[in-house]
Amino acid sequence: MRRTTGEDNPFWKKLIRWPAFLVANLALFLLIGVSTVRETYRGYTVDREIKALEAQAEALEGQKMKLTQLTQAAASPEKTELEARSRLGWKKDGEKVFVLTGYQPADKPAEASVFAAPQVLPPSNPELWFAYFFKPEK
Repeated sequence: MRRTTGEDNPFWKKLIRWPAFLVANLALFLLIGVSTVRETYRGYTVDREIKALEAQAEALEGQKMKLTQLTQAAASPEKTELEARSRLGWKKDGEKVFVLTGYQPADKPAEASVFAAPQVLPPSNPELWFAYFFKPEK
């Protein structure tokens, strides 16, 4: 019988003798690898959401500035008087008012008005039915 020394038996052959040790190390390696990939992906998605929210916050801040300027412009007495004259036909004592329909001055674009016209919505279907059954005809 031949006696084996440590030189005749390479290291990988020794590891094969311990399959449970190999399986445990492989499972640990996979667990650490999967956890690392999951955390990296989670960090990436959180960064992406943060950037999207920052962009949304900047857009809302710009919209807020525009609305603040619009509110300040609407609160000025000159603008209120101008809108009252153009939309409601108000006049000062001693003035004569002429209403030109279809005329738009060149220096004022069509959508430059500060005050929006009230929007009249048609009645909803339930309101129409209620009016049909319970309101007397005139």
